Amino acid sequence: MSTLYALRSIFSEPISPVVLFPLVAAGAALIWALWKPRPLDSIPTIGPSGPLSSYIGAFQFMFRGRQMIQEGYERYYGGYFKVPILDRWMVVVSGKKLSDELRSAPEDTFSLDQALVDMLHLDFVFGKKVYLNPLHVTLMKTKMTKTIAALTPDMYDECIQAFEQHMPLDDSKEWKAVPALAVGRQISTIVNNRIVVGYPLCRDPEYINLNLRFIVDMFQCRMLFCLIPRFMEPLVGRIATNIPSQIRLGMRLLKPVLDRRVKQLEESDGDWSALPNDMLSWLIATVPKDETLDTITRRLLGVNVAAIHTISHTFTHSLFYLAANQDFIPPIRAEVEKAVAEDGWTKSAMGKLYLLDSFLKEVLRFNGAQAWSLNRIALKDYTFSDGTFIPKGTSVAACATPVHMDPSVYPEPEKFDPYRFYRLMERDGEANQHLVVKTSLEYLPFGHGSHACPGRFFAANQLKLMIGHLLLNYDIELEQPGALPERVWFEAAVLPHQTAKILYRKRQT
Repeated sequence: MSTLYALRSIFSEPISPVVLFPLVAAGAALIWALWKPRPLDSIPTIGPSGPLSSYIGAFQFMFRGRQMIQEGYERYYGGYFKVPILDRWMVVVSGKKLSDELRSAPEDTFSLDQALVDMLHLDFVFGKKVYLNPLHVTLMKTKMTKTIAALTPDMYDECIQAFEQHMPLDDSKEWKAVPALAVGRQISTIVNNRIVVGYPLCRDPEYINLNLRFIVDMFQCRMLFCLIPRFMEPLVGRIATNIPSQIRLGMRLLKPVLDRRVKQLEESDGDWSALPNDMLSWLIATVPKDETLDTITRRLLGVNVAAIHTISHTFTHSLFYLAANQDFIPPIRAEVEKAVAEDGWTKSAMGKLYLLDSFLKEVLRFNGAQAWSLNRIALKDYTFSDGTFIPKGTSVAACATPVHMDPSVYPEPEKFDPYRFYRLMERDGEANQHLVVKTSLEYLPFGHGSHACPGRFFAANQLKLMIGHLLLNYDIELEQPGALPERVWFEAAVLPHQTAKILYRKRQT
């Protein structure tokens, strides 16, 4: 009772002007700060747009991101809309003209690299020395792409081993069940790392799980950093994330391999051909002399983040579509058999798999990594050709999934058609223009233009090896035949069903 009386006394007494004026001023300042006009106010919002209610919109976007982007595409086609995410507004352009203007803007105006740093907090995850000098990305664009043919036999050798380990075959006609995504991630990581760090580290379970865990930790780090001021990120990151311990583990696993290669190089009098032909050797030959084991570890983890995420998810989606549609399998299987009979498990054979390529392109039309593409951040104020002003620091992207599902771009877009792009190859007589690695403003899973994904040629080759090997040696089925496992959307990203199982057995026909 005494507490209640004291409170009543406080509010019943007249407030001194000395106290009242500062309170009113502070309240007015807060209201002005929250509701003052902002440069992006003229751009329509999908979801709540208020300074406080927009956080409700950001929460909605976590679970309805695709629908919100689709709504913006339909309502504002040829223009702009914005959606709230936890730490910023994302301005989304729609229509071919604006998407192309965004794509073709110079790097010092709209930057992809800075957008990735800003969105994924790469300055903390990989360190400034790595993201300011992304030699590993350059090597992916140049060395890796040029040596795919030389690397393919080793990759297939690893493919055989990985499938034998995670989907072992016997002569039984009984079906065995495995979690599709978990197995897809394991196989993809092993095969990929044959040409990243080489044998035997590519088969080390601790190293494989490090790479898979690092991807998860990296995105958890991003979600955590959305909630704190940027200046606190280094401290919070060291205390509250697994990134530092993962880097230390990677260094421990890589050190003996790195030491062995340096010794090989010394014993061969500097003959680089004595080293395995993989990303680790290329880095040893390329990085500045002040590079440390720490930075090399971060670079290799970065290569794996880029490759494993796309390859394992596309492989898992592909498994589901093939298992749910058994009539897809015989013609693709026959194509693989013919190409391999002629050229063996080579890049040349993989290049002849036009129907499998069309199938993969259709998989990615439905399941590109994100519902938007061409992600950029404005490094300076910019005014689009239609007069729309974008202030410095604004995150911008272009619609992707809505384009892929647009009936004016793709007839019957909701129908999964493995022959869709194969027919275009035959019609136009120009197969290369319709391959999965060919980007355009109508096909954006890998971006488009000078910043298109540099690893897409390697990814397509690896996926063909993996799916080709699967079809020639396995029968597959779903636990519920014909019932395609439902995808998972989080924000703008699409993921395969997280726990659905695939049934397999030794090929019976």
